[in-house]
Amino acid sequence: MRIREARIEDCPDLARIQVDSYRTAYAGILPDEYLARFTYEEQERDWRDLLASGLSDILLVAEADDGGIAGYALGRPDSSDIAPYESELVSLHVRRPLQKQGVGRALVAAMAERLAAQGCGSLMLWVLAENMPARRFHELLGGDLISERRIELGEGEVGASEVAYGWRDIRSLCEQDRSEGTRINP
Repeated sequence: MRIREARIEDCPDLARIQVDSYRTAYAGILPDEYLARFTYEEQERDWRDLLASGLSDILLVAEADDGGIAGYALGRPDSSDIAPYESELVSLHVRRPLQKQGVGRALVAAMAERLAAQGCGSLMLWVLAENMPARRFHELLGGDLISERRIELGEGEVGASEVAYGWRDIRSLCEQDRSEGTRINP
């Protein structure tokens, strides 16, 4: 597996991973009708727009040895809404069959390295409060529970609670053990 920056041709895989992950990870947490609104086509357009936008977002993919995309991480430097955290991990998703194999850990470590290289010293993220597997993952990476908030989704018809995890020293994430055989390419 190798970690690299996402390319336009990755957009169909990114969309599939995102939609499939939403429908499985958020089942029972968010209403089925809300989750059914996400389509591969719409999400692929959104990824294409993001990659073409020239924003400072960092979008990394984990590419499996067979060339398929195993997961992705989206980060934003200088984008945290909780002081003193300087950057945000906006999204992290791994194909379900490849979870618990080090893909997520490798993506987080690579994202932390990229953010640190841009001068960010700390990182935070939001996760749905009821998403216990994701919460445990971030806790295992050393994240501190730093905040909680209520959010409205889908034009305000769906409410949910989120919790934030933070790392005051991003270097602790850069030093996380990555899967054996993981290469990080610029």
